[in-house]
Amino acid sequence: MLDVLILTHNEELNLPHALASVSGIAANLFVLDSGSTDGTIAVAEAAGAKVVHHEWCGYAEQRNWALDNVPFQSPWILILDADESLSPNLAEEIRQIVTQPPEAIAESAFYLNRVLIFMGKPIRHCGYFPSWNIRLFKRGTARYEQRHVHEHMIVSGPTGHLRALMRHEDRRGLEHYIAKHNRYSTLEARELYRQTEPWPGLGKFLHDRTARRRFVKYRMATKIAAPWLWRFFYMYVYKGGFLDARAGFCFCLFISTYELFIRMKYQDLVWGGGAGQIGIDGLAVPEGALHPTRRGATATGRPGLPLHIAQPSNGSAPSSGRKSQFPANGRCRATRSNWSAVWSARPSQRSSMNPTSNPTTMQVEDLSSANARLFR
Repeated sequence: MLDVLILTHNEELNLPHALASVSGIAANLFVLDSGSTDGTIAVAEAAGAKVVHHEWCGYAEQRNWALDNVPFQSPWILILDADESLSPNLAEEIRQIVTQPPEAIAESAFYLNRVLIFMGKPIRHCGYFPSWNIRLFKRGTARYEQRHVHEHMIVSGPTGHLRALMRHEDRRGLEHYIAKHNRYSTLEARELYRQTEPWPGLGKFLHDRTARRRFVKYRMATKIAAPWLWRFFYMYVYKGGFLDARAGFCFCLFISTYELFIRMKYQDLVWGGGAGQIGIDGLAVPEGALHPTRRGATATGRPGLPLHIAQPSNGSAPSSGRKSQFPANGRCRATRSNWSAVWSARPSQRSSMNPTSNPTTMQVEDLSSANARLFR
């Protein structure tokens, strides 16, 4: 039969749909939770799932840990994210496979076609459909590759494709969806900086979509000017995103902005020599954390970072005690105003906020080097 694994972190809105979609075909339901603080555990236990706790260690690492440690018993395993659910037709296709003897099925794994629901509408163009992902496989035949984000399964043996659709819909809203992609862009930037994708060979480049996309992304994309503009043209025009109407237009804009974030954070790493300039625990909060703890307080007493720069009593601009590092050739019209200092601040500079003075005070001298680098 079939064992189902669902990964969760604060998924009480999504999990009921995922569990309901597999309830008729799963012999065992496992929920691997990484510290949910909402009603996720209660939802899982009410559905009869066995909850396994494991601290989050990364997208690929968490799944591989589950493959090694969760007590699976069935010859087939289906892995879902909590915001994914099977259509009735797909559940029936899977049932017909897993009820047969494993040796009667030649394939070791099957690709499932996923349709994304964005702003309440299915995205059937934009280069995001069809979206094939290996999720159903014989136990012991597949593992995830070691990547920070957008990991894929490596399978021993032949693979097949199922016809019916899997639904991908995050019901936590755009606030969470945007925050999640901000985190993804951080991880993507790290992959771009650290990884050199080898040439996969002509045959694989021509016929393997994943290998082709990765080679182009990690060997060529960083050399292309304004990749976010090309991404929008590719998705909206070449891949027919306009056929998905308003949702398609908004989605293409969103992904092109995501591409911009990746390039900005990648350049940030290049400027800093890869010395940990980008942090995972800053604004790019862990998966599912909608209300992160904020350090300090604003002038209004609301939670947040201490953002404002103290002004001297005589009303003059604050002085760092050394010569300004802002360029004097007209390339930068910004001054040492509050917004420029805050915008260019990094987590490493935030630690320099003076705790002995007004809680809304920030030392300007610790921001000058960051500002100078930004406007080079």
